[in-house]
Amino acid sequence: RYRLACGLADKTMLVYTSSLAGSPAVFKGHDGAVSCVSWSQNNKWLLSASEDQTLWIWPAQGSKPALILGADTFLKPARSAQFYYMDKFLLFASGSEFQLHRYHLDTSRDDIKSYKKKSRSKLVGKFKMTATQEITCLSAVNDFYSYIVLTAGTNRALEVFDLNVGQSVVTVPDAHARPVHQICQNKGSAFSTQPSEAYNLFLTTAVTDGIKLWDLRTLRSVRRYEGYHNRCQPCGIAFSPCGRFLATGSEDKCVS
Repeated sequence: RYRLACGLADKTMLVYTSSLAGSPAVFKGHDGAVSCVSWSQNNKWLLSASEDQTLWIWPAQGSKPALILGADTFLKPARSAQFYYMDKFLLFASGSEFQLHRYHLDTSRDDIKSYKKKSRSKLVGKFKMTATQEITCLSAVNDFYSYIVLTAGTNRALEVFDLNVGQSVVTVPDAHARPVHQICQNKGSAFSTQPSEAYNLFLTTAVTDGIKLWDLRTLRSVRRYEGYHNRCQPCGIAFSPCGRFLATGSEDKCVS
């Protein structure tokens, strides 16, 4: 059964069934607006990041977090956070750097020693984006193994990191006229097949500057999409499962 997770400014996270029927499951605990939510690849876990500078991991069928990363982990609130490398790692951006953490989630219950938390995480590496004050978004594939992490910053640049070598490999200055607020990779789907070269495509979008389609092999913008309303609010973008179409939100409350 498919579900939809939403992070809200009222400090909660809601999870709906795909039909959107009935009341959603409510996840509470953050002390600030929930800025980012992400499903694990196996759909058993949910990650939420908040303006309170914490990151929580929840069991999808539970109401108590299995792991909390506190404010001591973050320079600033996380703008992007996700599971990575087929759920082997946590990946999140805070300030001008992103962090990679290995983690273990323990779901065993011991009412006598409930105060003892066995879930834990360990920092594997920190990676700083070049010449930017803050990373505005990042993207990495979690549905299959990939070493590539894409980042965008307040300096309007895109930067590609190869975690196999542990460093930045290329920077694209002035990717948009405004800072990029979302990077969307063509990750494919278990329900459709695509040519292998299609997985090199990704989208970026910035307020007032439309959507650009990029090829990771050349890091050049190969197509630009405009014609929807996006003057003030960051509108989301997505590839279709087949990779042939893209969808975007719009300030006129339509989806294009």
